[in-house]
Amino acid sequence: MNHFTLTAFLVSKDAIRFTPAGIPVMHCQLEHSGEVSEVGTARKIQMNVEAIAIGPIQKGLEQMDLGAKAVFEGFLAPKTLRNQRLVFHITHIQLKN
Repeated sequence: MNHFTLTAFLVSKDAIRFTPAGIPVMHCQLEHSGEVSEVGTARKIQMNVEAIAIGPIQKGLEQMDLGAKAVFEGFLAPKTLRNQRLVFHITHIQLKN
């Protein structure tokens, strides 16, 4: 199963573009920092994640302010067939206060 959940801040978002089929697409950058337990030891994590919202979920991302914190859910997939760098495809957004 390929399911990814990340609590993060929205740090940048690109202008909306449309696929040839007319589906809205928005690229963004998410920033996460926190601590996890690995083999019984605390490990600090700080990372930026390249993400994309396609279709109706793009509207929620478009309405978010930069710096907003949310729980993002989705899946990871290669950017393209030739570029195997992973991109987080957002399928659900839950704003945090």
